[in-house]
Amino acid sequence: MTQRIKGVFNALMDHYFFVLLILAQAALAQFGVANALSCGMVGILLCAAGLGLRRSACVDPWIAVPMAAYLVLGMASSYAVYGNTVRGYPSTHAIFFAVYFLMACMDGGELRLLKRLNALWAGCAAAISLGMFLLQALAGTAGRLGGLLGNPNALGIFLAVGWFAVTACLEDGGGEDWMTGALRFLEPVVLTTLALTLSMGSFLAMAAGIAVLLLEKKRGGSWREVFDYGCRVLAKASLCFAAGILMYVTARQTRVPWFCLVLLAWLLALAAGWGIFERFLAAYRWAAVGLSGGGLVVAAAAAAIRPSAIATFAERIEMMENGLGYILFHPVLGLGPGRWREWNLYDGDKYFGTWHIHNFLIHIGVELGLIAMAMLVIIILRHFRKTGAPGAAAFVVHNLMDTSFFFSGITTLMLVSAGEPQKGGKTLGRTATRAVLVLLMVHFLWCWAYMLYPYFL
Repeated sequence: MTQRIKGVFNALMDHYFFVLLILAQAALAQFGVANALSCGMVGILLCAAGLGLRRSACVDPWIAVPMAAYLVLGMASSYAVYGNTVRGYPSTHAIFFAVYFLMACMDGGELRLLKRLNALWAGCAAAISLGMFLLQALAGTAGRLGGLLGNPNALGIFLAVGWFAVTACLEDGGGEDWMTGALRFLEPVVLTTLALTLSMGSFLAMAAGIAVLLLEKKRGGSWREVFDYGCRVLAKASLCFAAGILMYVTARQTRVPWFCLVLLAWLLALAAGWGIFERFLAAYRWAAVGLSGGGLVVAAAAAAIRPSAIATFAERIEMMENGLGYILFHPVLGLGPGRWREWNLYDGDKYFGTWHIHNFLIHIGVELGLIAMAMLVIIILRHFRKTGAPGAAAFVVHNLMDTSFFFSGITTLMLVSAGEPQKGGKTLGRTATRAVLVLLMVHFLWCWAYMLYPYFL
């Protein structure tokens, strides 16, 4: 036993950089909408580790340059409004560029390992969040699950992107090992936990991601093969969503919340035999078709539990209309980070009481200007021209009606699971790579020092 623990420890030390990146992912997920202090600390550690690698980066200029331009414009907007580059979210979004650039320093095998660890982190986050729900259920305080992220909508899209990450890793043809077994076990846990969020926007985003996934499959197969594959995917999702809905109803609307433990035992048994269940669906086409059709019943049940979702969506449309009214006020640098809320408070329109417009492109256009918004559009178009990553599609669709782009842990999860820096990339020399990492470290040090300075006055 001691030798096994020592072996695991040595393996972690051999891959310390990947462990650090996943720990950074976990920290960013806990931060929510992170501030400059928290992102600064994480960024300093990541840049220091990147400098220690002594690698050359291979980056796609059609993504790296617009991303850098977006950050520069955002911090220029902060400076124009507040007199410094740190206040507001643009300075924290440098963590996205740092993660992307560090991915660009890896070779194919290393990037694959990082993606698998990233998917494993998403699965572990789902398991922990499910445990939190069960504790709340037994205490009689269960509601829509916010889990580790503290917000049901944020957790919903986090798990949707995480599920696509798990699916991609299971289908990459890398063979069977302990990590593949763990990911297969965690897949139904992720889907069931996602159902507990009752996040309709995340369900819709997941549907969009599945559509992109099926289009990818069509490139290499017939329509019949795509149909059969789609039925198997929907069958798995429907069964796990049904389990999650039953858990929610049991915890919220019955006098026997402890019955959730019975459902948990069933879920664990299903997870243990997930490979057998997948082979059953592949062997018996009628079962896959039937279970996938059951998804309509599950969707109807979710809609019945959350009838307010339609009204919420209508309010978001109003919010977008309000934002569009400001988008040409300051087209170059925008109103400034965090300023839309203040303008909305004093205009004659409805006050929405939120910091972000529930459409990230409109929000960025209003607060940081049209050029910054255009940079994000270029990144999105370039990404989908290179690859049709379904997790990225789900993330983009969700952010056209919600605010998960501003949750650092969700955006970095998507970046790692869907990012392919080397595809269509240009290799930088070691000196240029080191210079970029040093600049990023200086930025994070400045953010960290700026936030701590008031405590030493």
